[in-house]
Amino acid sequence: MATQSPMGREAFLRLAADAGLNADSAHMDELFPYVQAVLDGLGSLRDLDVTAIEPDMAFEPHRE
Repeated sequence: MATQSPMGREAFLRLAADAGLNADSAHMDELFPYVQAVLDGLGSLRDLDVTAIEPDMAFEPHRE
């Protein structure tokens, strides 16, 4: 895991509560390190150079 946390526990609990989860649940103790690990893993995406890549068109509406 990274030396600097991508999200503090207080911010995590606030986000969980805003999402409608019970921030006082014991499950948050298990979920918090998992979320930190996921966010830390996503940090490597910042190193990708995508400046010359156009986004795919995921949806093309039907044209008559």
